[in-house]
Amino acid sequence: MKSDLYYSWLNLKTIFTYDWENPYVLYLIPLPVVIILISSLTNRRKGSRISLSFSSPMEQNKWVRLVSFIPKTIESICLLCVILAIASPFKKIIKTEIKQGGVDMVIAMDLSSSMLTKDVFPSRLEVAKKLAISFAKNRTQDQISVVAFAGSPYLASPLTSDLSYITKALSLLESRQIKEEGTALGDALGMSINQIREEKNPKKVAILMSDGNNTTGNLDPITAASFAKSFGIKVYTIAVGSNKPSMDPVDESTLRVIAEKSNGQFYRATDTKTLSAIFKEIDFLEKSRTLQVSTEIHEDVKPIFIKLAFLFFCLTILLKLTPISNILED
Repeated sequence: MKSDLYYSWLNLKTIFTYDWENPYVLYLIPLPVVIILISSLTNRRKGSRISLSFSSPMEQNKWVRLVSFIPKTIESICLLCVILAIASPFKKIIKTEIKQGGVDMVIAMDLSSSMLTKDVFPSRLEVAKKLAISFAKNRTQDQISVVAFAGSPYLASPLTSDLSYITKALSLLESRQIKEEGTALGDALGMSINQIREEKNPKKVAILMSDGNNTTGNLDPITAASFAKSFGIKVYTIAVGSNKPSMDPVDESTLRVIAEKSNGQFYRATDTKTLSAIFKEIDFLEKSRTLQVSTEIHEDVKPIFIKLAFLFFCLTILLKLTPISNILED
């Protein structure tokens, strides 16, 4: 690119593609021609003339006349290059890149004792962990946080794009990690909201996995869902558990309302196959964004004209210091 920039000035059309920091200086471009005209008129008036008579007319060689303009032409080009350099030309180059923009996402996992129920083999929790890990591994462009909860929530992983850290955090989740028993859906959703609400990314998602209704906590889950909507966070809720009779039946009611209030979607996962299909659907719905990023670069062209001005200045001095100038003028 640099070579193209430094040699494109050989094509005169290129100069019209430049932008100028000091465009008003360009009004001085006719100045060299004006100087030549004034100089010629002045020399004519001041110059002494000798009249000679010859038997036959003496014609001046046309090439000699043309060559006599060389010194003034070089001086004019030098001055022109100085004017263009002062006008500070630059070449505007726009680079466009296609970048993938991910989703800021929180996975909230219920660790209450009811999640140890084996109606989904080997247990609701183990299936949810396994498929959440598989889901996270495919989200290479995203930032993901992990929130675990039972009677109270705790942050298992802050928002990060380090997939190995996220998958490790998910794999280490166990029911006994939280002493407080119960299901604090509202508090868990509130903590999830706090992880991504300040992020500038327009795509924010929370995935809330549980098997029951809200039984404890300080924040009402419906209020938390309204907060999620106000921050532009879409909440996907997944009720994990079989439809078969169980000592710990699945309660869908609150999870359904949370999804509805936050413009999200509710899912019921009755086995490994349906939960896998749910994660695939969420993966499809929340695709990474394709961003077109344009960067404008200004390549300074002024050094080219400075070098040219110096070159023609040296030629002018060379002509002045040698007999060539006198010969040309004569």
